[in-house]
Amino acid sequence: MAHKKNPMLRLKMKRIEKGLTQEELAKKVGVMRLSISNYETGTRFPRKPILDKLAEALECNIADLF
Repeated sequence: MAHKKNPMLRLKMKRIEKGLTQEELAKKVGVMRLSISNYETGTRFPRKPILDKLAEALECNIADLF
């Protein structure tokens, strides 16, 4: 059920798997740490270019983040 409320729930799991903090991922992607937090909690949703960068930084496909 959590996936329906927050489609980016797996983003946090992938970030933790890679051993990255929100701050470290934010620097790799070029956004603020608060943006990563907002994506992980479902408060905001990243645009396509940011999704691409998130997937690249986490070495996965965009589909793996959902």
